[in-house]
Amino acid sequence: MSQLTQIIKSLICKSGPITFDRFMEAALYHPEHGYYSSGKAKIGKEGDYYTSPCVHPAFGEILSRFICRAYETIHAPDFTVVEMGAGRGFLALDILDSIKRNSPELYDRLGYSIVELSPNLREEGKTILKEHIHKIRWVNSLSDLESESICGVFISNELIDSFPFHRARFKNGELLEIFVALRDGEFVEILDKPSSSALREYFEGYDLDFENEQEVEINLRARKWLSDISRVLAKGLVLTIDYGYLAPELFNPSRMRGTFLCFYKHTTNENPYTNIGEQDITAHVDFSNLIRVGESVGLNTIKYTTQGQFLVDWGILDIAERYSVKEESPDLPSQKDIIAIKGLFLPELMGNRFKVLIQGKNLVYEAETFYPQSPFRIGFQKHTDRYDPNKE
Repeated sequence: MSQLTQIIKSLICKSGPITFDRFMEAALYHPEHGYYSSGKAKIGKEGDYYTSPCVHPAFGEILSRFICRAYETIHAPDFTVVEMGAGRGFLALDILDSIKRNSPELYDRLGYSIVELSPNLREEGKTILKEHIHKIRWVNSLSDLESESICGVFISNELIDSFPFHRARFKNGELLEIFVALRDGEFVEILDKPSSSALREYFEGYDLDFENEQEVEINLRARKWLSDISRVLAKGLVLTIDYGYLAPELFNPSRMRGTFLCFYKHTTNENPYTNIGEQDITAHVDFSNLIRVGESVGLNTIKYTTQGQFLVDWGILDIAERYSVKEESPDLPSQKDIIAIKGLFLPELMGNRFKVLIQGKNLVYEAETFYPQSPFRIGFQKHTDRYDPNKE
């Protein structure tokens, strides 16, 4: 039995059944043994899953274009990018490399703050980002920025899916929460009345019908997260990229067991009570909730779309063409680059699995012209799992 497993079992023995939110918080974020905070989280071929920055630097280059447009739109003398949940810093590296190469004026003015809880990941990031170290500061949480009034862009990529969430089940028309308990020394799930009225209130305003025995995940932490952002953002944009849906699709009865999954060495399972502290636990993001919470704290919706459409709109095809032109050079693995870039935006690959939400604060007239005209609309196909280039 791992140390973390013993810690969680001792907690249940002492205080009784705990919410799944509390179990997940310990499994992922326990200061010493949690999956993320301990440094065990690995992304890429040798890790547990892939994210877009692992696939190709073109993803970061597109985000750099977004940031440059934001800089031109906001017109602030001090411009800051805040990346939340930056991990080891690979996305930051691609963004800063691209800005330095293509927009040296902005690079000179830019401040780049990284919000990263894990000390291990911060240390790795300092090595990876050594060429830009003079532009970067690391903070533990958004609360460390409370005294600031930032003009700029807040970005996150696959962050919210890792927020601890509650799990619940509809039974005979009643919402019951799933708690984690012990039976004969082993983890079991039990149903009981919700630990908070906020769980019932979460679905107020949603025109949804739930089936008997349908399970759902409820993320109550998004409100504080967006509130914290809005409190320190004086003027600017919030760019959120993650896998998920709007509420009607996310809570469709076709997903009777919800969407939560565990990722361990590029395999998925639905058992969070194994490999505790060694595997990721996630659930699809409710973008309807982010939109309504954002509007309640002063963050107006500018755009909600798929990652594929977002990348096309901001010029991913130009980047692919650039690599295609270089294909004649034997020194450049252009064909491999083009395949990887297509993986980012094609609907059947990552393009539709991930969604993009852009929210703005104190951008009334600017928001109308900020987002570029779409060169064309790409198709839509439904997918729910993360992208793994090894499967292509």
